Amino acid sequence: MIYLDNSATTFPKPSSVYNAIFNASRNFGANPGRSGYTMSRISGNEIDNCRKTAAKMFGLDNYKNVSFTLNCTTALNMVIKGYLKQDDHVVVSCLEHNAVMRPLNKLEEMGIITYTKAKVYPGDDEKTIDSFRKAINKKTALIICTHASNVWGIRLPIERISALGKIYGIPILVDGAQSAGIFSINMKKYDIDFLCLAGHKGLYGPMGTGMLLTNHSDKLDTIIEIGRAHV
Repeated sequence: MIYLDNSATTFPKPSSVYNAIFNASRNFGANPGRSGYTMSRISGNEIDNCRKTAAKMFGLDNYKNVSFTLNCTTALNMVIKGYLKQDDHVVVSCLEHNAVMRPLNKLEEMGIITYTKAKVYPGDDEKTIDSFRKAINKKTALIICTHASNVWGIRLPIERISALGKIYGIPILVDGAQSAGIFSINMKKYDIDFLCLAGHKGLYGPMGTGMLLTNHSDKLDTIIEIGRAHV
């Protein structure tokens, strides 16, 4: 088989991934954080180890601020719907995935927020940055920017867009679904406030995995309430 759909889901996975999945299902079958017996504690330790690895890889100081999600779409919704408030304005790039645009359109239809698309000029970061600058207004509460487009393969200058946001006191949400594991993303270096990732693409994990990394979880309202201990 010649497989050319890696931007959607990487395949085949490295043998180490298959081995890790088998090892987890074979040895970490208990609910972590629910009990004090050995398998539960071992499972919890393995989750913490994974958090520590992710925090180190993406430049997040506190590994406890790594949240595992069902996918990048869930992580994006958690920030968009958990952070934005009535009458907020959002600036997004013109290359955003539907996982960003559909939640924004829904909130706009409900009369909660408005948003402006900043045009991206491939090969001209100066014009792109100026486009983001012109899209900002007094009500802008969040900048959302994909790191790399899954359609065009265009990589945006997220470090400069983030720096622009900081000048105006506006946090940035980066969609790293297409770039994580392929390009370096350092939250501390780039001053990223919210980073959403997919596990099944450049990180070579299984489908049904994602992450939200942020030091600002206290600013997020819940979008779902659960009936068990939080992991």
